[in-house]
Amino acid sequence: MVRFLSFFFFLFVFPLAVRAQVLPDLGFKRSQNIQVFDSLNNMLDFPFVGGMNAVRASELDLNQDGISDLVFFEKHGDRILPFINQGVPHSIHYTYAPQYIHDLPSLHNWTIFMDYNGDGKSDIFTYGLAGITVYKNISTSQQLLFELVTEQLQSYYYNGYTNLFTSPDDYLALADLDGDGDLDILNFWLLGKYVHYHRNYSMENYGDSEHLDFRLENECWGHFEEGADNNHISLYSSCNGGGKDEPTRHIGSTLFVTDIVGNALPDLLIGDVDYPNLILLENGGTWEDPLMVSMDTAFPSAQHPVMLYSMPAVNFLDIDNDGKKEMIASPSDPSLTKSQDLNSVWLYQKNDETGQMEKLSESFIQNQMVDVGSGAYPVFYDWNGDGRADLFIANYGSFDSATYHQGFLNSFFSSSIAYYENMGSQNNPVYHFVTSDFARLKQYGYLALYPAFGDINGDGNVDMLCGNKEGTVLYLENRGGGAWQMHDDWQNIDAGDYSVPQLFDIDKDGKMDLLIGNRRGQIAYYKNISNEIPDFELVTCCLGNVDVRNEEISYFGYATPCFFEKEGETYLFCGNEQGHILIYNEIDDNLTGSFRCVGQVEETFQSRHYGLIEGIRVAPAVADINGDNYLDLMVGNYAGGISYFEGEMPIVQLDDFTVNPLLIYPNPASAAFTLEARSVQEVALYDLSGRLVYHQTFQNESQIRVGVENLPAGFYVGKVRARNLIQQFKLIVE
Repeated sequence: MVRFLSFFFFLFVFPLAVRAQVLPDLGFKRSQNIQVFDSLNNMLDFPFVGGMNAVRASELDLNQDGISDLVFFEKHGDRILPFINQGVPHSIHYTYAPQYIHDLPSLHNWTIFMDYNGDGKSDIFTYGLAGITVYKNISTSQQLLFELVTEQLQSYYYNGYTNLFTSPDDYLALADLDGDGDLDILNFWLLGKYVHYHRNYSMENYGDSEHLDFRLENECWGHFEEGADNNHISLYSSCNGGGKDEPTRHIGSTLFVTDIVGNALPDLLIGDVDYPNLILLENGGTWEDPLMVSMDTAFPSAQHPVMLYSMPAVNFLDIDNDGKKEMIASPSDPSLTKSQDLNSVWLYQKNDETGQMEKLSESFIQNQMVDVGSGAYPVFYDWNGDGRADLFIANYGSFDSATYHQGFLNSFFSSSIAYYENMGSQNNPVYHFVTSDFARLKQYGYLALYPAFGDINGDGNVDMLCGNKEGTVLYLENRGGGAWQMHDDWQNIDAGDYSVPQLFDIDKDGKMDLLIGNRRGQIAYYKNISNEIPDFELVTCCLGNVDVRNEEISYFGYATPCFFEKEGETYLFCGNEQGHILIYNEIDDNLTGSFRCVGQVEETFQSRHYGLIEGIRVAPAVADINGDNYLDLMVGNYAGGISYFEGEMPIVQLDDFTVNPLLIYPNPASAAFTLEARSVQEVALYDLSGRLVYHQTFQNESQIRVGVENLPAGFYVGKVRARNLIQQFKLIVE
């Protein structure tokens, strides 16, 4: 009876909802309904894709119309960017189609879409569990569908089957390398140097290409070797007894196989970490014994070489529907501080007259979206005082140059702030690009600038405070007429690395206070103690005990706070490193206590709720920009772009869980509980203060065991993401 009464008390006195229903006017749906114009006054086709830094393009029929569409996988944030091909012959015409993101499994590190079973549908090969995870395309004429084939692809090594190793950073090659009709694999072994050939015996053993039966057939495919500390290639290698003399490390490479020279043999393209070029290795051997006989380090030509820092990855696709394949190249370096970011998607087409590949664009698709480089931090502010919210987008930086030090690449970035003026109406915002370097901040060489606007010195002009990588606050004094005076280390404030300031009256005394997020994942509170010119005094380094870190994954949180008011109540949206935007309330009259985390921001699509994850190091900005009395949301991410979510009344979800119920047992639990649902992707537990106490991701599992022996006895709220749908549950730990 005591247990029953406790649970009753928990359900009705503590109705903690992880879903957005506790915030009745804060629903969001993804939208492209705002016009944005570039520096040439051309309207962008799809401004809110979210940017591109390091992508690999693939083909996939998204809408089941028989036409291959275009899908990009963005490495810096594990994002999928789907585009519908309009299919007009000899025409490049694509439409952004984010709704198909929800039909794809969770993908990370690298992803290749390729048909392995010959049914004409692109399947998925992606990184997972120190190897390769494979999903089969089982789409119907009505819906895009995938099923898990294996979480860890096996290959026969020497004496038995074991995990077919691949690095989380490499792009391996999938191709029919023996001409038998099934897909084989080329990859670098753990320490690199030699390329391993894993032959698929599906045709030999089963008479079809449906199976994935791999065996390590050759430890030195092509008879070449890669340098241990650089991208030097040595041809005609003796392979030293089968490739056993591996170096001490392998840094990272991309591989792509296709017949470049036209001799019906598979040639190889290699991109290497820290280097901007592609190397073509020409195959002069046979199908049975490939032999790389020459190399071109300026592929595809001396006039138009690929030069993309760093580690370019390529694919050949029919982009313009003419029956011939074009080439798309982009960086794939896993480092967030090395890659060329702007103009980082190069499109090449073969000139039929000269036979040479020529560059058509350095920003294919990318030039039709808002993209400010690496990192995007949107801020709404009515700069011109016309009553409409203008849009500022700061960045971590954009790629300037690169040099080598002791054989390693050093890339240099500098931060700036882009300004888009709202030239629309109260109900129809229209954003026009004004400058990519507002207040000419790029010249100072700072990183991770983040602006906050207000009259700091009381002269009637709007000044600007800027956080930055070093954790200090810069004061940009507005002298009028476009003149600014820089005051660095202003008021000796140091809130921790990657300071993110916001001016907001948190204590409701009529004066703007200063709130600053930081890399630790916390928010510092500086109270304005002056009745005239603002003077800020540190109150606490950890306002509301907010901590947006996921300690199981990272030491850092990269908190990007956005405080706002709705119907007189203060809320907080706070972005974090993993791409979540956490929601906090119970802020007013509670500045010395703990704010309540009520879950994460979600988007609504077709009456269903989906966890909103727009990449990594996300930054939210909130304002009612279309005058409908619902707050709208812009979200920046590390790939340098922004996504727009139009505010709406949240929709009650009737989802897959009604047909496939969520089971939790035992409940109450002492040592552990078991969770059953279809295709579980993520499980989280929160205590009554809203603090995250458990979080784990899964690869579409149906039964999960969660240990709770280390949790204090009490009540907890759980959240399950399965098939990208969200469901909550309540748990008692004894």
